[in-house]
Amino acid sequence: MGFQLIASLKKSKNILGSKIKILSPAKLNLYLNILGKYPPKHKFCNYHYIETILERVSLFDEIYLEVIEKPDILFYSNSKDIDKNFNLCTRTISLLKDKFKINFGFKIFLNKRIPVGSGLGGGSSNAASIILAINRLFNLNLKKEELYKIGEEIGSDVNFFISESSFAYAYGRGERVIPFSGKKLKHVIIWPNIPISTKKVYSISNFKLTKFLSNANIIYYSIKNGDLALLKKVIFNALEKSAISVCEKIRFIKDFFISSGISIYLTGSGSALFTLKENLKFKNNFFKDYKIYTVETV
Repeated sequence: MGFQLIASLKKSKNILGSKIKILSPAKLNLYLNILGKYPPKHKFCNYHYIETILERVSLFDEIYLEVIEKPDILFYSNSKDIDKNFNLCTRTISLLKDKFKINFGFKIFLNKRIPVGSGLGGGSSNAASIILAINRLFNLNLKKEELYKIGEEIGSDVNFFISESSFAYAYGRGERVIPFSGKKLKHVIIWPNIPISTKKVYSISNFKLTKFLSNANIIYYSIKNGDLALLKKVIFNALEKSAISVCEKIRFIKDFFISSGISIYLTGSGSALFTLKENLKFKNNFFKDYKIYTVETV
């Protein structure tokens, strides 16, 4: 995460009025496999058991956080797709206020650039950014494991962003993370301007039909060694068929790229896709209605 103190912060008594700007990055899933579903009595009973390899990339939301005297949470955003009264930002702040007896309020402006419902992890990244920012602003001095416990209460991908690592292997619901370093990758992300529901994609996924032979270690090796030829062969997403059944444009985009000799992959539950190429020239208006982002590992 990138932090910039807009107003200086020296002592706890000066916290009131402090302002901080945070760059909140997106993620890509280079590997996502569904291994099963948690049993009915488990605390994660409504979730699937997964393993995934995540990459943090240079597409950022901007979060402006200000500490105010009145104990309210005031949320503003340029996005009309986010409920201003209940979202991951307000939910995270509310949890932290209760947990650490913070009597101040917060004004938050979210400049949304990561598309909602794209599988790029914007909401989870926003939540993690706020957790890290409040830990810093209020000198809570929480250790990583303590931060992970908070992240687990918020969402599945939050802990990857809390790790502040460029890459990580994650498992369980996605909340258990093992960070690792690797060679920087470059991508083009294509979003078809159609948000889709993660819950819906998972609900129609037949996890019994997905692969059980893990390629995670091969992907780890290819990232560590910068072996793009190998990486292209083993990137895998068990949710792809389900995502295509929800959003037919995903198949349309994939077919176009494959016919052009370019491999393209789904991230998360979609609907965004990504390539391992950084320079793509579009000679026609095929993507005029889509959002195109050129990104790299951060």
